[in-house]
Amino acid sequence: MQIEWKTAPASEWQADALIFFTFEKPGELLPALGKFVKNSGKWLADSPALSDFKGKPSEVTVLYAPAGVGPTPRVILAGLGPVDRFETERLRNASAFALRKCFELGILRPAIAVEALEGFPCAAQNTPPSLEVLLREALVGAMAGLHQFNELKTKNTTVPGCPESLALLCEKPPETSLREIAALAQCEVAGIELARDLTISPANRVTPPFLAQAASEIAARFGFSIEIFDLDAVRSMGMGAFAAVAAGSSEPARLIVLEHAPAGTQNDAPLVFIGKGITFDSGGISLKPAEKMEDMKQDMAGAAAVLGTFEAIGAAGLSRRVVGILPCTENMPGGKAYKPGDVLRSYSGRTVEVISTDAEGRLILCDALAYAAERFKPALMVDIATLTGSSIIALGRDVAAVMGNPEALPEAIRKIGTSVGERFWPLPLFDFYFEGLKSEVADMKNVAGRPAGAICAGMFLKQFVPDQIPWAHLDIAGTAWTDKDTGFTPKGATGFGVRTLFELVRKK
Repeated sequence: MQIEWKTAPASEWQADALIFFTFEKPGELLPALGKFVKNSGKWLADSPALSDFKGKPSEVTVLYAPAGVGPTPRVILAGLGPVDRFETERLRNASAFALRKCFELGILRPAIAVEALEGFPCAAQNTPPSLEVLLREALVGAMAGLHQFNELKTKNTTVPGCPESLALLCEKPPETSLREIAALAQCEVAGIELARDLTISPANRVTPPFLAQAASEIAARFGFSIEIFDLDAVRSMGMGAFAAVAAGSSEPARLIVLEHAPAGTQNDAPLVFIGKGITFDSGGISLKPAEKMEDMKQDMAGAAAVLGTFEAIGAAGLSRRVVGILPCTENMPGGKAYKPGDVLRSYSGRTVEVISTDAEGRLILCDALAYAAERFKPALMVDIATLTGSSIIALGRDVAAVMGNPEALPEAIRKIGTSVGERFWPLPLFDFYFEGLKSEVADMKNVAGRPAGAICAGMFLKQFVPDQIPWAHLDIAGTAWTDKDTGFTPKGATGFGVRTLFELVRKK
């Protein structure tokens, strides 16, 4: 969807539909809507539908102008809920629902008045968000909320035309910062949608070679460098843990190393993002229950988030050196599969006793972390993975776990995630959590039992990161997929993590 800027007096604003936001039971209309009602939208003041609209979250209504009255035939009102509970998430979702209504009605050229994003009484926040923040969230919600994955459908795919463009109406030429924010939002949405498409696709489509091809296409499009290693190369590099997980599958494993190093940054210590790429997780020999096993196609959501981040980075032309490392394989049972009780030698040289082959994510990540630390000497290293069901038990499906070193880093990531609508909550990595990982026959076990499962998984990964390298672990097991439609996030893959990683590159 294209973004178009249009400058004209409010009385001359033209669009197939003009979108306004309103709070629940407001004492008065927000300034832009009030101004519209007093001028070119006087017909709206006499419409019973205006007073009938409650402004509740997810509520959307369409008001039609009398024939021949004014340049705008429709006004769409989108609810924000109570004013004292407002946060930018409400705007993001309201914008999504408004554009969905345009989609349903076949409205091709809706518009949002930039002025309609001013005057928000943000009682729920210490500092009201800036116009730039509000515009960014409205646009991200509008575009990402329209996302659908229909590539594999052959019937019943006829739907009204998606909006071709979204006009941003201004009474005076917009500030450069607003134009930049609009372009930034488009870049973010491109990354979010790529991550969603990859995660929602079935495992017989999104295999490790498929992810390698997707990464190659991103590299070619934006001039990134890329290296792709097969299983033999992974073994020869000493990645015994990753290779063991891959051994049970007939699908070829791939280790993907993607690098964005703009001119002048080649010698900078990079940000390194490592994404878990288990394209299907059967549990291996420690086989999962059959119920809901089809959902295990989404166990590569961490790798998808990293690829989505690189899509956004490339589109935005960010000038920071960034490396993405994606260990990709299936986790399957078979004659060559690794077994409970096996001892694996990892890339770092540390040995790991396998207690459960269904704790495979940490095994591919530990080799990727040690490799990244040795080769790239990162300024910051972040791994992102659908790692543990324990994180869902602890935090539910709307909040991801974050752990890391130094102690201040998880809190910094929590704040960055909050600023872009991705919720994280820090979990501790106290030394005593390693007690449960101690092994009688190896340096450590790959699981420590049920108590503090998410934390012990993070503690396991911590053993493969040098203390001097800042490192964070993001467990997105609960947030990578949703069974509810929030507006911004339709049911299915969420693309969670793309915005936080993208923002880390912008702000670091």
